[in-house]
Amino acid sequence: MTKNRKSIILTLPRNKTLGAFQKEAVLVEFKASEFNHVLKEHERLIYHLIHRLGIRDSEGEFYQEGVIALWEAIQTYDEARGKFSSYAYLMVKKALIEVIRKQNRQSKIEEAYKHAVTSSPANFTTSIDISVDPILLNQIKEVLSENQWKWFSMFVLQDRTVKEIASKEMVTENAVKNWGKLAKKKIQKVIDQYNK
Repeated sequence: MTKNRKSIILTLPRNKTLGAFQKEAVLVEFKASEFNHVLKEHERLIYHLIHRLGIRDSEGEFYQEGVIALWEAIQTYDEARGKFSSYAYLMVKKALIEVIRKQNRQSKIEEAYKHAVTSSPANFTTSIDISVDPILLNQIKEVLSENQWKWFSMFVLQDRTVKEIASKEMVTENAVKNWGKLAKKKIQKVIDQYNK
């Protein structure tokens, strides 16, 4: 089971030698030109699979994945196992299907999140209305009491006034101000830790 690898022979003038780094650079350049030749031969294969799998590739993401898979096919090809074109076909197809699966998983996660937001908006509006790191929000929520979190979510995130919060929670405005005063100290500690 020997892999089909082409090597390069460098002819140098007498008393001249290449350092290890220069040899690697020449070898990489040779491999890149060899790959460009293989890519030209098999580019239609990538487009064929994109079309066959019904993929709309306006951003070129799938084409790029196909090129990467072709490169990996060259690196792992074994002549004893059959024709290169068959092997490349399988490798590219596998890579494209994996990207489709990954996008489907991501879509399901986003749909579940959207459903959760629309079914109970009070829990999620804070992370949608403004762009705050959800990890930071969770850390803040963990250190605040229930009333302090009410102040934070309504006053800071939902931009409500102290008077609106007091009437909604059926407490005095001074109570809401006190929640905010105590919450600010705790929030500052969390932010300081977060920025370290």
